[in-house]
Amino acid sequence: MIKLQPTETGRRVTVQMTNNSQPHTISKKLSIQVCLDGLSFCTQNIASKELISYQTIPFKQKVDPASLLGEVTTIFKIHPELQEPYKKVEVIYSNHLFTLVPKAVFDPEKLTDYLKFNTKILATDFVAYDAIDTQDIVTVYIPYTNINNFFFDTFGAFDYYHGMSLFIKHVLETASNDEYPKVYIHLHKNSFDLVATQKKKLLLANAFDFHSKEDFLYYTLFTLEQLELNPETVTVELSGQVQKEDPLYEIAYKYIRHLNIKENPTSIIPASDYILSTLI
Repeated sequence: MIKLQPTETGRRVTVQMTNNSQPHTISKKLSIQVCLDGLSFCTQNIASKELISYQTIPFKQKVDPASLLGEVTTIFKIHPELQEPYKKVEVIYSNHLFTLVPKAVFDPEKLTDYLKFNTKILATDFVAYDAIDTQDIVTVYIPYTNINNFFFDTFGAFDYYHGMSLFIKHVLETASNDEYPKVYIHLHKNSFDLVATQKKKLLLANAFDFHSKEDFLYYTLFTLEQLELNPETVTVELSGQVQKEDPLYEIAYKYIRHLNIKENPTSIIPASDYILSTLI
């Protein structure tokens, strides 16, 4: 069993590559998004940034972390793109096992201390972190160790991130310098991530599970209330798995006046995938 240790970036150990450095793979990158209800991946030409292929594979039902490896292994066996060597491999974990820590008080020797109050940590868990330098914030999170080791055995060295880190970075890079707060919600099948900003500064970031449209509305309005934001005046932007015809949008629009859906920048990859943040 390979034990992974964080580097200064908290994402990956550096090892000598295997056959991944062959000349014919020099310009290809593989990006993989791992969730408990499915897996997505895309391949890209590094030099031209052209998308080569994209696949999203939902599981029949949401699995637990222990069962996730079996699902991933099966997907790798039946998709030939995942059996090829690549110059660069990136993995994105989308889960609720994270917290945000101000960089001023961050200590890489105390990673479990930051998580223990809101996440159950097992003895076998590995804790990693992503630095969000523009905000002096660090995302501390638990990637799936068995999945990381599987990818390591398959590809050699790779980079991995938490989806919330990418969402925050993407929002702050594209957000305007408006004086008033704005809320961004990224919807998955049964969960959503929420980020609130003001003048390109992060006010809050959190993730929620929901089982009904009423759940989604409750968590959204409760968050606005805690931030003292008026649903009649604050702008809320939706992205991910949502359209204007969806019940989620329809119920939210009854209470949130300035509710927008962000257009998908590419027709190839759904906006529900954080893979987009690594390509755009």
